[in-house]
Amino acid sequence: MKAQRPAPGDLIQTEILALLGAAGPLSRAEIAQLLRVGTATVTDHTRRLIGEGFIRELKPHASSGKGRPRVPLQLVPTAAHVLGLRVAIDHLAGVVVGLDGQITDEFRLPLRVAESPVALLTRVLQEQIEARRNTTPIRGVGVAVPGMVDPVSGVVRLSAIMDWHDLPLAAELGRALPVPVLVDNDLRSSTTAELLFGMGRDHDDFLVLGIGDGLGMGVVLERRVQRGADGFSGEFGHLPVDRTGPRCNCGNRGCLQSFVGQTALLERARRAGVELGPGYGLSELVDAAERGEPAVLAVLEEAGELLGRSVAGVVNVLAIKAVKVIGESLVLWPHLGPAFTAAAVAGAIEPLRDLEITVAPWRDTEHARGAACLLLARSGAITRA
Repeated sequence: MKAQRPAPGDLIQTEILALLGAAGPLSRAEIAQLLRVGTATVTDHTRRLIGEGFIRELKPHASSGKGRPRVPLQLVPTAAHVLGLRVAIDHLAGVVVGLDGQITDEFRLPLRVAESPVALLTRVLQEQIEARRNTTPIRGVGVAVPGMVDPVSGVVRLSAIMDWHDLPLAAELGRALPVPVLVDNDLRSSTTAELLFGMGRDHDDFLVLGIGDGLGMGVVLERRVQRGADGFSGEFGHLPVDRTGPRCNCGNRGCLQSFVGQTALLERARRAGVELGPGYGLSELVDAAERGEPAVLAVLEEAGELLGRSVAGVVNVLAIKAVKVIGESLVLWPHLGPAFTAAAVAGAIEPLRDLEITVAPWRDTEHARGAACLLLARSGAITRA
């Protein structure tokens, strides 16, 4: 296992939990070595985790030398469960995870909550918490939403796709629910999960590109998920690329997502003469691409190139050599990906052209799992009953 630098601040305890979940029992010295922190830091954090019942000491192992016996620490993944919820425009995706970040249960509800978010989300979460009261009691709720979210207050400052403005979602849900509630941006949630359980296993610095109706970018530098001023980082879709371009739902013209977001791709395909049914039409766009319709292939190739060049700009600014691509639009990746990869690599400056681009099958629960991981990372946010 690669030695890792720790995620700073409140993620250190969660990194210890994640490490024990992946590697099995380890001594304090072994944890310190793998996370590259001092043994005293590990001792301090593990003392708290033992006190909460989240980890336990096993029988000491005799030392091969004259030193003190090694005392392995073991994760107790069932000691606490948290619920993560991903809010999308037309549905909710939820998961229950243990302390090791692994999903123990999941659900999906075809529900539009944009017009009445507090009432509808409160009802759903109350039902989910109550349903598990006697089996896997929920210690906290993490909610992942699209848009600009203050991660401290849980206020959704702006979600253009949901038409939310300065919505105090965490406070409202917290008043109604019997457990702590955390609300954050959906891509930042998934980026945290990648740091703890995915790309972060091999990289201290990486990007997470989310492609769907909107475009987001999670940035990890020195094992810290970047939040920006008031938590507003990650709005990659609103990168201005053409001042005379289409009007974006943020109110500006020529944003990147107005060219390569799902809605934009569907509209461009229709303007090119491709017959797509009413509504979402994404599956029909995929079918048209797989049939080899030239107009659709041209639209997707152009979009992939623009997206790749835009990512190359971020790579050059931050000197990052690893990118993970996630999101609903991955169903189009066979047709977006080649142009994206070529443009991203060609656009990177020479020392960065060994860019690692990783694409994994998208699961709708990833944002939800990320929200749960954010809650686990909030020191003191959950306690054992």
